[in-house]
Amino acid sequence: MFTFIAYYVQLLAIMNPFSAIPTFLALTEGLNRKDIDGIVRKATVAGLLIVVAFAAAGNYILEAFNVSIAGLRIGGGVILMTIAIDMLGEEVRTKKMHPGDIAVVPIATPLIIGPGTITTILLLVTSKPGDYGNQFIVLIAALVACITSFTVLRISEYMVKVLRMSTVRALGRFMALIIAGVAAEMIVHGIRMYYFEYFAPTSSK
Repeated sequence: MFTFIAYYVQLLAIMNPFSAIPTFLALTEGLNRKDIDGIVRKATVAGLLIVVAFAAAGNYILEAFNVSIAGLRIGGGVILMTIAIDMLGEEVRTKKMHPGDIAVVPIATPLIIGPGTITTILLLVTSKPGDYGNQFIVLIAALVACITSFTVLRISEYMVKVLRMSTVRALGRFMALIIAGVAAEMIVHGIRMYYFEYFAPTSSK
């Protein structure tokens, strides 16, 4: 249970639905409640499919691209740190709005399921190679975090009315601090793994 909660909190912080609320409200401005609910439902399905794909095939993806776990930790940590800095600076995660179906792009991805989320899922899955129990926990935690994130977007209009936009932005910044901490741990752990694998002196008999 503790592992599930730890994975869930980490993934929810990286998805950071609170920071996505201003962009989501801007994208759905002028739409009626029925249309907004339809967009959220479609975005939820798309997000869940993306999560399942990377949680189920994380090990194979690393093997296909010949990427080590240490390299993934360092690279993923850099990506997460960049995302955290952008969030703290109130940068819009979606730099360019694409016309067409906004449910999948940009709401499902990259607004909620971005590179940071995908990298974290891969890291959690590969943290215990061959442990299908851990892989299952990652999958469930990611699915619950995904559903939670899209639920937040669905009720975002009411949240803004009750909490005000300043409070919502404060929650988003708090999530960004958590992401920055996770990113730092990833980078340090990745460097440590590289050191012990390639540079640490080996004992000779």
